Amino acid sequence: MSWVEQILDGSFMPHGHCLQWRPDLLSLYVIGDILTAIAYSIIPLALVYLVKKRTDLDYNWIFLMFATFIFLCGVSHFLSLINIWHGYYYIEGISKLATGIISIITAVMVWRLMPAALAIPSNEEFRTKNQLLEQAQKKLLKSNQLLEKRVLERTKELEHAARTDALTGILNRGGLMDNLSAEIERATRYHHSLSILMVDLDHFKYVNDNYGHPVGDAVLTEAAVILSAACRTTDSLGRYGGEEFLFVLPDTNISKASELAERIRFQVEQHHFCKDTATELSLTCSIGVTSYQAKQSQSSLLKLVDDMLYDAKESGRNRVIVNQQSTP
Repeated sequence: MSWVEQILDGSFMPHGHCLQWRPDLLSLYVIGDILTAIAYSIIPLALVYLVKKRTDLDYNWIFLMFATFIFLCGVSHFLSLINIWHGYYYIEGISKLATGIISIITAVMVWRLMPAALAIPSNEEFRTKNQLLEQAQKKLLKSNQLLEKRVLERTKELEHAARTDALTGILNRGGLMDNLSAEIERATRYHHSLSILMVDLDHFKYVNDNYGHPVGDAVLTEAAVILSAACRTTDSLGRYGGEEFLFVLPDTNISKASELAERIRFQVEQHHFCKDTATELSLTCSIGVTSYQAKQSQSSLLKLVDDMLYDAKESGRNRVIVNQQSTP
């Protein structure tokens, strides 16, 4: 008899004789082996399916080894079930040998994998790290909010600096022109009155030439304080250039603007500049006044008020010249 025939020989005494063919005992073995064989067939399919679908998982080979080991265990139980009636014990023995070999290999692999497995963070470590991460995120969010606030504040400071005259603290020419453009647009849209005043300190060059620029700067600063006190909250005041200042007066007709100009001229005339120092000065100012006319450009409006200021200086200074052609 060849070894193949010997392996396939099922004439050995059925193992079921040991069970005395009792239905209760036989059913225990039969049902147990059937359920185990079914389970050991389904579990490897689940493991193979997992490996196929989750290619990102580490140690996929260990899942496949377990699948093979469990499948061979199922084969052994299936053959045990058959051998109750047919004695294919060589086949069952080969199956158990294969199962044993795969089991040993799997066991060795599992133990070799143990250091890497132990290095995997536990759920508690993950929770701790997540808590630390959340705290770091909160700190980062708080830092970002603080940074955004500081950037916003710095942006406002830069915008303010870009529109402010460094010496006097009032608007510079750029900021003043922005406000004038906005007020011209508003006056045009809503048909509101708009007037402007251009103020020039008389003989200011004499102050710089004879007392020095520090004194001149002090005079300009005090003049800005006097002019600012005359402003309403809706008005705009800025340093137009050198010793010239410009008022933008929304909702103000030529008559009210003239009254304000005369009041400013009087206050400057009565003021004693640099009185807290050894150099006490008295100065006067000349003022040009005009009102915005419909469809008038910004440049023509500024030229007109500059002409009025020129006339005031040419006619003797320390006076107010009003554009008589302006709408009352």
